[in-house]
Amino acid sequence: MSDADEMILAGSRPQHSNPIDALHSRSSFVFVVDSLIVTFFFYQIFGQLALIPGVFFLAVWLGYRSKAAWAYWFVPIIIGGLTLIFCFILLLFVSEVLSGSITALVFAAIVCYAIFSSVRFIRVHFHPVYKMGYSGYSIYDEGHKLPANEMLAACPSCLAVLAVNPMLLSYEDRCPHCDSPLVLGGPEEE
Repeated sequence: MSDADEMILAGSRPQHSNPIDALHSRSSFVFVVDSLIVTFFFYQIFGQLALIPGVFFLAVWLGYRSKAAWAYWFVPIIIGGLTLIFCFILLLFVSEVLSGSITALVFAAIVCYAIFSSVRFIRVHFHPVYKMGYSGYSIYDEGHKLPANEMLAACPSCLAVLAVNPMLLSYEDRCPHCDSPLVLGGPEEE
C-alpha cells in the first residue's frame, strides 16, 4: 500500500475516490444548499441586503471546497446557525399546519429533513479521521510500518482506522471501538 488515498472502508467495494473526499463533497453541497435557502429568505425579508451574507457564504464555501484551513470551523458554525434559523422556520410552518394548511405540512417535513441533515454534517467535523482527511494529514506521516499482509481500513460505522489483514476478515469480526461488524452484509448475500 503506497498511501492513505488507497484506504477503503472495511468490507466495502473499492470506489474511485476515498470516503473522506466523498464526505467532504457532500458536506460542501449541504453547506451551499443551506446557504442558498437562508440567503433566499433574507432576500424576501431584507431585499438586496441579503447580498452581504450571500457573499460571505460564497467566500467560505470556496475556501472550504479548496480545503483551506481557515474555512474548516466556519462551515459547522455557519451550518449550526442556519440550523437554528431552520428551527425558527419550522416553528412558523408548524403554526401554519395547526391552522389547517396542508402545504405548510409539506414544507415542515422538508425543513425537518434539512435540520436532521445539517446536524449530521455538523457532527462530522468533530471526527478526527475527517479532520485528518481535510487537512491532508496522513497516518503514514507518523512513520508506522505495517506488515506486508496488512492494510489500513476504516470501520464502516465509526470510521476508526484499523490495521487489518483483508484475507482473514470474516462476517464475525467486530470493530474494537464501536463493536459494529467490520464486514457488511452476510453470507446469504454471496
